[in-house]
Amino acid sequence: MQTLFDIEEIKQLKARYFRGIDTCNLELLQTVLSNDVHIRFDSPTYQYEINGINAAMDFYRNAFTHRRFGMHNGHTPEIKVEGDSATGIWYLNDLFINLDEQTILTGSALYEDCYVKVSGQWRIQRTGYKRLLEMIEPLSSGCRITSQPVANIS
Repeated sequence: MQTLFDIEEIKQLKARYFRGIDTCNLELLQTVLSNDVHIRFDSPTYQYEINGINAAMDFYRNAFTHRRFGMHNGHTPEIKVEGDSATGIWYLNDLFINLDEQTILTGSALYEDCYVKVSGQWRIQRTGYKRLLEMIEPLSSGCRITSQPVANIS
């Protein structure tokens, strides 16, 4: 029964991670990531490797702004719990709008995570994805964006 409870907590943790990214809520992200977090994103057009909570906060603060924002949906988690550590694989569908470059990225990827329990709370200790699909297109001239999830960030 404890394993099922831990799996549900990890699902909630990853949901907060995606919400934290899409709203650029750094306070929320700090409650989700471990202090020694390691992050790696692999794509045909970029590669990022980030070590530690401070570097992660700097990355998210600069990557998601009122000019660059997106939507991340994690699906079909495969989670294995072993005591106070766990691993997970998530299928990602996302889009990323870059108003500076007038582009929209639509993609999918596989996230691979490691989780650790810190003071009784699950945290993401390692996360990252490898792109399966990435399409980058110009925003159409008729595209009208009427709201922005991180519009309050300058």
